[in-house]
Amino acid sequence: MAIGFSDYSKDTFVAPQLSRFTSALIRDMSKTSDQQQHWLANFILNTMVRTSMDDRSRQTLFNFLRRTQFAFSEYELARNKTADYLANPEHFLKYLAAVGHWEVVLSYIYQAYELLTRAEKNALFKKDDGTTLQRLNLLYNRSKHLPKAINSDQIGHGSTLAVWLTNDGLRCPDGHLTFGELAEILEELAFVSDAVQDPLTMHEKLSGSPSGPE
Repeated sequence: MAIGFSDYSKDTFVAPQLSRFTSALIRDMSKTSDQQQHWLANFILNTMVRTSMDDRSRQTLFNFLRRTQFAFSEYELARNKTADYLANPEHFLKYLAAVGHWEVVLSYIYQAYELLTRAEKNALFKKDDGTTLQRLNLLYNRSKHLPKAINSDQIGHGSTLAVWLTNDGLRCPDGHLTFGELAEILEELAFVSDAVQDPLTMHEKLSGSPSGPE
């Protein structure tokens, strides 16, 4: 049986702004690409029989696809766990499970972009430029470096989590990403992954690449 708690107790002892987290519009990304469950397997087969690559390029693209494919899987888990909590808002462990999956989504997405940066030798963003990728990096680092965030008071007085959920997305004390922005990021990664899965035709397919998140 769930126990009823005051808004103060929810927001202080469970998660920031929990009492105000009452709804979330999170896009279904399970059909973004008809190959999204096969990107990595396709890449492995294509590099076995269709083309050869130097080790660093193959390692980079292999792990880019690994991160991206499982970012989609974790996104679906996070979306479902969030819906489970909203259907049973007194069951706080459902909320914390959802946050855990969202933190993995942030990690996999950002690491996928880091691998792309290594391949293209471009910077993802400029310091504090407010772009989607800069804010993604901020939330990712708050989650990744939790002991540092606690010791340097980057979580905030009376808080519990470095990253939490709001009705429109994910938030930390000094940044946020909307659910819509996360979906757009995944769409871009899917476009790149559809090309990367076959290195033989990759450059031709990427020539029409979208501009990406801003």
